[in-house]
Order: sequence, then structure tokens, then C-alpha cells
Amino acid sequence: MILWLVGMMGSGKTSAGRTASAGLGVPFQDTDSVVEAASGRTVAEIWETDGEAAFRRLEVEAVAGVSRGSGIVATGGGVVLDEGNRERMRNGPVVWLQASPTTLAHRLIGQVVRPGMAAVKESPEEFLRDVLAARAHLYEAVATHRIEIDAMGEKSVAAAVEVIWND
Repeated sequence: MILWLVGMMGSGKTSAGRTASAGLGVPFQDTDSVVEAASGRTVAEIWETDGEAAFRRLEVEAVAGVSRGSGIVATGGGVVLDEGNRERMRNGPVVWLQASPTTLAHRLIGQVVRPGMAAVKESPEEFLRDVLAARAHLYEAVATHRIEIDAMGEKSVAAAVEVIWND
């Protein structure tokens, strides 16, 4: 079985996924890490040199590859933009780690600039609000479960993911 974690950048997909997989004793993969390993470059470098479209093509390949495995998979925030990715994720539970733009902006403060945020002219919170507004219907369409993470820490989110895995 694969349990997919989807949600916006900063929602804690990688952190909670890694913690939950360790608690469950199941494999963990992150599609961004799969892209980086395959390309030999960071996600930020791919975005900067080749653009978002090139990254999205590599992301599709990563999702296709990990969909043949098992365990918990943390996806990139924009993975839901591709219809094929959404279809592949239907092979297991899909958990939307849902957070407000305020929470996301707070979590991203001081982090390395995330792809897509480098050219932001508005505040990070406004940018995240706009991106979430454009993607929310896609997260909703693919999600079989939703965890509202605004008031939760990583361990609590991971515990909720473990409950979903065990259902």
C-alpha cells in the first residue's frame, strides 16, 4: 500500500511522512528527493535553469516510479496539477495536510527560498493564499482524508497519518 501526502509547501509533508513511516516501520519516499536524485540537481536549480515545466515533467516520472512501491510518499506541493499524477495517487489513501496561508508563511520564514517564491512581489502569505486558491479544488478532488494542521505539531500530524495507515 502507498499512502500519499499532498498539500502546500510548508505543510509538513516530508517531516510528518518521515516520522510516521519510522513509527510504522514502512518505507518513506519524497518525490522532490526522487527528482533530485534522478537529475543530479536540486529542485531549485531545475526551476532556475530549466523552468517549472521541466521540473513538472521530472515530477511526473518520479510519481510514476514511486507509485509502483509501497509506504508513505510525500509529494511536492504542485503534484496535483497533473491529471496523470492525480490518477496514479488513487492507488492508496491520499492525505491532504491542510493549512492556512498564515501558518504556511510562518513555517517557511527563514527557510531557503522555495521554487516559485523567488519572484514573488507580494508578501509570502499573499502568494501562498493565491496558490492555495488555485490548487484547493485539486487537493479536494484527490484527497481521501484531510488533516487540518494549523494547531498541530509534527508528531501529532504523524500520529494522525499513522491512524489513517492502520485503518
